[in-house]
Amino acid sequence: MQGKKFVRLFFATDIHGSERCFRKFIRAAKFYKADILVLGGDITGKFVIPIVDHGSGTFKADFVGTEMVANTDEQLKGLERLIADNGYYYYHCSKSEMEDLKASKQKVDAIFLKVMQQTLARWLSFAEETLRESGTICYVTGGNDDLQEVVDGIAETEHVKNPDNQVVHIDPIHEMASLGWSNPTPWKCPRECSEEELAQRVDKLLGSVSDLSNCVLNFHTPPLNCLDTVAKLDDSVYPPKIVLEAGQPVMTAAGSASIYKGIEKYAPLIDLCGHVHESRGTCKVGRTLIVNPGSEYSEGVLKGAIVNLADKKVASWQLTSG
Repeated sequence: MQGKKFVRLFFATDIHGSERCFRKFIRAAKFYKADILVLGGDITGKFVIPIVDHGSGTFKADFVGTEMVANTDEQLKGLERLIADNGYYYYHCSKSEMEDLKASKQKVDAIFLKVMQQTLARWLSFAEETLRESGTICYVTGGNDDLQEVVDGIAETEHVKNPDNQVVHIDPIHEMASLGWSNPTPWKCPRECSEEELAQRVDKLLGSVSDLSNCVLNFHTPPLNCLDTVAKLDDSVYPPKIVLEAGQPVMTAAGSASIYKGIEKYAPLIDLCGHVHESRGTCKVGRTLIVNPGSEYSEGVLKGAIVNLADKKVASWQLTSG
């Protein structure tokens, strides 16, 4: 921060595999003149969509219940972009392989893991190439919906860093503590744990921070009753269904009590969170500014937040959309 009154950070989260949102996120460094990029959790997609080769130059895919047909190279590339931009992964296969996949969940899971890893590696290569000119550092970490082996595979380069479950210096005076785990959800995601374990993780991280007054939290899950309002789900069935009352969704708080207590106890500078896509906004817990930029990844819209960090204060902030 030498010679500057603040350092500018751009934060986004919950892009769930959207190629379009990731590219917008990386290019936001130049657009917003950001010194630091932070991509919060839930970076990977949820489904693989097979693109099946039917021979004679014809390819077909079931895209969200609609049969898509590509008969030219241009149409095939367009189909791949459509799938990737909406947060899904595409996988090319023959008709016979498609039949094998229908009969084997194990094979589907192996392909899913492979395409997640390959896509993330390609994304990070794009990030390194794009950020080399500006020198911006990009921090990428996972959320509760990301497999631990995928998060562990985020390879660090000169301009891309993996701060998962660590405390790192993002500039000479600000440290950032990153925690992608959540309290239990009806979706039973890979990185969920009890509130008791979450409290232990919070204490271990924040107990190692040298200057809490200048600490940035990159905690995927919001604190309880802070930017965490979501439709209540009935988890007695799978997939869970929205609970209705008089025809209207019943709303509930999905945040973490342990994270709320941790913020009260340690009083960091700011908490950058996500997890609950619908609860875009800002609020405060004591001195700590809580920011949830929300998510509209399936529409290809990147929701974000510009945060100007000064010594022991947030100089200014602004929610963005584009």
